[in-house]
Amino acid sequence: MQVPEQPEFDSSGASVSADARLHLESFPDGVHILVFPNRSLTRAGLFMAAGLCATMLVPALLYAALIGAWPMLPFLGLEILVLGGVFLHLHRHHDDCEEIVIGNEQVEILRQRGRHRESLSFPRYWVQLVVEPGDLPRRSPRLWLRSHGQSEELSRDTSAATRQALAWTLTHEIGIPVAGH
Repeated sequence: MQVPEQPEFDSSGASVSADARLHLESFPDGVHILVFPNRSLTRAGLFMAAGLCATMLVPALLYAALIGAWPMLPFLGLEILVLGGVFLHLHRHHDDCEEIVIGNEQVEILRQRGRHRESLSFPRYWVQLVVEPGDLPRRSPRLWLRSHGQSEELSRDTSAATRQALAWTLTHEIGIPVAGH
């Protein structure tokens, strides 16, 4: 895969991909890139959907109990528990993100997934970007930062367009070389 064309920029000069999942900001100590995974449901929408499901399922559960349809009660209760678990999982992972901090001496990847946070650093002068081509639509291209036998995949929960914008930003805006070029 070739390095993609230039992404769009918003009025503040921050780079933003077509689906607004990539934000670039320059600071005196370097460049910070925030990458957000694809999510179409806002936190308010999540609570509205959970409330709608609850207002539909709880009355159905009570009605089944009132008319004596007791074999339905465990299944409706199980459905409420499963949906509650799904909404809890979505709520816990709503703030997931990946931050790439590029300073003068190092490139640091900070990743948050639910309650888990991880950090990985690479020396700035030795880091390379590896672009692994995909065969769209089945598999989208993948990005890796590599240095000294260590590699880390970037932006794995995002769309191909966001990964292309990230690859362009890392190579053209920041100057990280692409491996093999």
